[in-house]
Amino acid sequence: MTDFDAALAGFAGMDEEALARAWPWRDKQMDVRYALYRTLEDAQEAHVRVSAGRHPESRRILALAQRAFGDLRGLLIGLPPDLLDTAPRAGEWPIRETLRHVLLVERRYATQTRYAVERADAEPVRLPDDRQPTAAPTDVGGAIGEILAKIAAARAETNRWLGDVTPAAMTRPTVWATHEIDVRFRLHRFAPHIVEHSIQCEKTLLALGWRPTEGRRIVRAIAAVIGEVEGLGALAGAREVESQLVERFASVRS
Repeated sequence: MTDFDAALAGFAGMDEEALARAWPWRDKQMDVRYALYRTLEDAQEAHVRVSAGRHPESRRILALAQRAFGDLRGLLIGLPPDLLDTAPRAGEWPIRETLRHVLLVERRYATQTRYAVERADAEPVRLPDDRQPTAAPTDVGGAIGEILAKIAAARAETNRWLGDVTPAAMTRPTVWATHEIDVRFRLHRFAPHIVEHSIQCEKTLLALGWRPTEGRRIVRAIAAVIGEVEGLGALAGAREVESQLVERFASVRS
């Protein structure tokens, strides 16, 4: 688990009483809650700076997916192991299996979209089945931090491959399910798919009797904005905000 993940998980575990503890900021006595909201403000400032620049359409679309992943990360980081493998009802997926599906589809969407952009006109529109990526159960083994790191790595690869698609390639034909679509449509599928299964994970947790703390609710907002900053290509800006959260968590613990 990275220092940032540890800080996210630490703050996510804080209830109203913990958030109400004193926290100094400049010459005023604030509370721990404001340490989080101050970080959200930092993330927003970074977002405004980077969003003012010119970005390819594909990067702007994929930044929405990175924002969705940030929200998922905030929802699940620090989750106890027993909640990963307990199905909410008979026949329904536990969270670990839902995340395996998220990882699999991230890889497949990326590979299929890249194929649509790069294939020769003489090649088939649909990617051959033997070139489809997989995601084995072992890919999502271990604690929640390890699983999220795997998905984060797959997302980073998607952003590298598809963050600078040319305008002409955005309308290249491809297939999604049985539908004839184009690259732009495919790129817009990334974010809703993550959102869909974030909601599924949240429903699973609620069915298991889990309730988010106030700290986790704020952490989700922070991680989402940082994700969009990262998705727009401002990696240094995203890391800076992450470092601020880490420092504030250390100050809260001291």
